[in-house]
Amino acid sequence: MKYIIIIFLSFLSASCCRNVQKQDHLYLKYKLSGKWKTEAFDGELHEKWELKEDGNMQQKGYYIEKQDTLYSATTRIQIVEDDIVLFSIIKNSNPKIFIATSINEKAIVFENKDYKNPYQVKYEFIDNDNYRRTIRGYEKDSLVIYEFNFKKVK
Repeated sequence: MKYIIIIFLSFLSASCCRNVQKQDHLYLKYKLSGKWKTEAFDGELHEKWELKEDGNMQQKGYYIEKQDTLYSATTRIQIVEDDIVLFSIIKNSNPKIFIATSINEKAIVFENKDYKNPYQVKYEFIDNDNYRRTIRGYEKDSLVIYEFNFKKVK
């Protein structure tokens, strides 16, 4: 029985570390952690990203226009089996799930072709104080592209 417990704990430890290691190779903790802000439309988009205890990144964001909060969302980037997945929950909307289709040290592209808008979300890591999120989708059968250039709030 003692050996079964040791084997189980070894497996659990290796599995846990493999997921954290896979997440760590993206260095998202260093690229996204912190508070961010960008001008958007007629207002400002604010985000706060943090590394959670489970090794996944989570963001809470909101959009302010004329001192009113018009939008809020929670986004999570996590490992699911062999995929890196983006889960986005916008208040009063259905959750959206995207799978990473392209990953390198400068950018991650998430896609879900089952959605019309958005079907793609791209994060580009410019430097420690700037990142760009580009959202692509179709509105009334026309391609729309939104770029948000975030700056870190100090």
